[in-house]
Formats: sequence, C-alpha cells, structure tokens
Amino acid sequence: MEVAYCNGDSHTIKDSFRTNEGQYTMAKRVDFPISFHNSRHNKLPKPRLTLFKSKNSSGSTHKMVLNVSRDIMLINTPHVDKLAQSDVEGSSCLKDCYATCHDVNITSTDNQAIVAQLLVGTTTGKIFFIDLPNWDSAKIFNETNFIEPCESAVTCIKWVPGSETQFLASYASGNMYLFSTVYCTKAPLNEAGVTHALSKQGSGYNIYNVVVPRGSKSSSKDIVKWELKSGLINEFAFSPDTKHLAVVSQDGFLRVFDFNKEDLVSAMRSYFGGLTCVCWSPDGRYIVTGGEDDLVTVWSLNEKRIIARGEGHRSWVTMVAFDPHTSMGIAADGTPIKREGSELPVYRFGSVGEDAHIILWDLCEDSLEPVTSWRRPTTETNGDHSLSERSSSSTVSSHTLPIKGSHSRSRHYNSKVSDSSATLPHRTKLTKFRSLVKHSHSDIHLNNASGGLLKSMQYETILDSVKVPRLYEVPRLDALVSKRVSTDRLTGIHFTPDAFLLVSADGGVQVWSRPKRQ
Repeated sequence: MEVAYCNGDSHTIKDSFRTNEGQYTMAKRVDFPISFHNSRHNKLPKPRLTLFKSKNSSGSTHKMVLNVSRDIMLINTPHVDKLAQSDVEGSSCLKDCYATCHDVNITSTDNQAIVAQLLVGTTTGKIFFIDLPNWDSAKIFNETNFIEPCESAVTCIKWVPGSETQFLASYASGNMYLFSTVYCTKAPLNEAGVTHALSKQGSGYNIYNVVVPRGSKSSSKDIVKWELKSGLINEFAFSPDTKHLAVVSQDGFLRVFDFNKEDLVSAMRSYFGGLTCVCWSPDGRYIVTGGEDDLVTVWSLNEKRIIARGEGHRSWVTMVAFDPHTSMGIAADGTPIKREGSELPVYRFGSVGEDAHIILWDLCEDSLEPVTSWRRPTTETNGDHSLSERSSSSTVSSHTLPIKGSHSRSRHYNSKVSDSSATLPHRTKLTKFRSLVKHSHSDIHLNNASGGLLKSMQYETILDSVKVPRLYEVPRLDALVSKRVSTDRLTGIHFTPDAFLLVSADGGVQVWSRPKRQ
C-alpha cells in the first residue's frame, strides 16, 4: 500500500521530524544487557514495555518493565528523557519459557506499604505473580497446565482497572480467563480435577465458571473462562470507564463486550487478515485497531461503525496508542477541555509496525480525505439500479467526527461524498492489494481461524452479518507524519508528557523528546 512519506526517502532512517507543535528529536537509544541470548530462535516474543508510577516516601517516580528474550527488567527512571542502562533496578531470567506480556498494579498492604504487583505471561501458558521490587515469584497461575495447555501461550494480560485482586489473561487458543489473586497460594495447587460449569452462552462465545478443587472444598468464583471461538487472541483493552472490553483476534474481528454484563454489544471486521492491536481514545468514544491489512481503523462505539481508515504502513501494524498529551480539547483522563475556536476535541494517536515506521495521526474532519469512487460507474443491464446509485447510497457521513478548526468543511465534504463520477485516486502498489479484496470479504479466514467449529444461529446472526466497507466507502485518514526510524521492526509506542518511547524487536528503546514548550 502507498505511504505518504514526509520530507525524504522512505529508506532513510530519521532521527527527527517536525509537526505543528515543533520538532521531535530522538534523544537516545538504550540497549539493556540481557543474560540469555538465543540467536537460533527466530520467533522470540515481541519485547513489550509497561510504564507505571510508583510512590515512595520521597514522592512518586516513573518506572517501567521490559521483557527481552527470557529477561524481565524493572527500570527506575525518574526522568524518561534521561533513560540509561544504569537505571535497571532489578531483573529476573525465566527458565524454560519466554515472557510474552506483562502488566503492573499499584496497591497498598495492611501496613499501608505501597507494593507494585507484576503479572508476567509466558509462552508455556503459565502466569507469574511477582511482588516488586523483591521479585517474589512463588505464586504461579496455571502452574500444572490443567486450566490451559502448555501449547497455548499467554498473548495479553491486564489488571482489571480499579481492582486489586482481579486480572484478565488471553491465550493463543482463543480463550480468556478472569483470575483472582486469591486463587494463588504459596504451595503448589492440584488442578487435576478442574471442571467447567457453563454460566452463559452468547453470540459466538461461551462463559464458564472454572471449579478448582481445594482438598474437600471447591470454588467456582475464582476463575471465569471466556471461550470466544476466535482463534488466536492478539490483544484486548479495557475502556477508560471499565464498562467495555475490546478484543482483537486472528479471525479479523474486533469484539466489544459489556464487561460487567458479559454481553457482546458490537463487532467490526478487518479489511483483510487478522487484527493485531487495539486501544481506546481517552474519552472512550473511539476504538483504534491495527492489523495485517496494513491499516489503522477507527471504530465509533456510539455509532457502531467504522468512521475512518488510515493508510500508511507497508507491513503489519504492531501497536497503536493515543497521545493524550498532544490531543486538543481533551485531558489525559478523557475530560473535555474547552478551547477557543472549537468545541470538539482533536485526537492524536500513533502507530508502529513491522515496516519500522512510526506514523502520527490526527483524528478530525480536516485530516480526512473525502470518499471517492475507485472507478467510473457503469450502468447495469441486469438490474433496476445502476452502480452509481448503489455507490451513492453507501456513502458514509462524518458528522460524528470532531472538527479541527473553527470553520466546518462538512458542506464541501458531503458534496464530494455524493459525487459518484469521481475516479480512482493515484495509488502505487494498489494492484497487489486489490487482488486480496475478494478473499477479505469472504468467510475463508473466519472458518479456518475457528478451527472448523460449527456455528450457532446466534453466532451467524451477530458476527457473520458484520459487513466490511470497501476502501472507497470509508473516509481516509491521512498521516500527519510518517518516518522510518529504525533498522528493526517496531513493537511498541508509549507516550509520556515530555517524550515518547519506541520499542524495537531487538529490545532497544528509543527516547524521542517532544518540542520545547514556549
């Protein structure tokens, strides 16, 4: 797919770029030492970075957790823009497995001590529950692999926001488990008698209470299993208000659940291939996904439809994240902020991919390219309606999108939408992509990903009825800036008030300084 590059050759590694705010500069790249090297392993899990704030007697400080190969590192960095190798506070090397994902929860003990609780998912399906900075890893979930087999790796893990005892973990099998920390004990737990009691059957998913025998007693409240029948789950994310859960998987679907009611409320399907990453806007109005179709897709929770697609990456998108510190008209916690000239916010988010590019996007009406038809309409002789009539009837309104400036372009925009005589815009490398369109709108990859499972009538009603708008039916989001900034694939992007961090597949962390505030 074509990439709108800014100022230079796409093969040149950039160490700076400029936006309306000023110039962003790569301040440094830090490569942390690791204790285990395995150059023969070509499919090591992606390095992931978790940022959090820890409180102590002197105040709060920024910390982060990074996994590279089998190493898990705790990094203490009061100033993110001054990150260095010497900031490593502690580390642990896993045995016989690799770390795939992690998350940190800050809680307080009975004596009011502040404790950072680290969860680490692994390639063998086990989950380590570690108290930082003591690195006490005696608590292990799924230790004997009776809950989930060792062939199924943990793909994503997150603490339930606002809870000190519950966390959610997804597996490559397409299952998710809601665990409670009371399930873990210091002593090994006999899980041989685990049973599943069906508690809810939804549209394409089942929910079970997992009963774990404990001597003469059994408990069905400690573990809840979500069976999605989706194939590999790549990532999930809680909405800012914790009411909804967005899940993306290899079958190409975004599933949005009411987390408390355990109901599937809406779904979206990728243009082609699996969806690999997902995030929420700070106010919870929009969901952004990235996938194997090289696109970023913006989904409106209220409208339950795709409102924009962003083209720019030349390979799979590995992570998307909103930048609340640069978004206009909205605070980091999602609270609206009144600003002169406009009442609606402008959302800034970034994406990285296996093409080693970072792309920044502004979600607003001014950044969207009007919808145009790919080809000139031709009149059908075997029907009552012409192609142009059907094309005009499938146009998409942009009224839900925020307006960047004080002057609205809606009238000019809508006139272009209804123009069915527009021709295909110039795009390079489009022929190869269009050859995949027929497959992308079929059920082939859905059937394969579901493992040939028979679908229920509800499953067909909710998910198979999801329509995939073609490229010309959805407004196109133009990249604000697109730069190749690494020689290796990028796996993560994280925004802080003073900088943003990029993580590469070799474990290196780039620190990019923001423009100086005036």
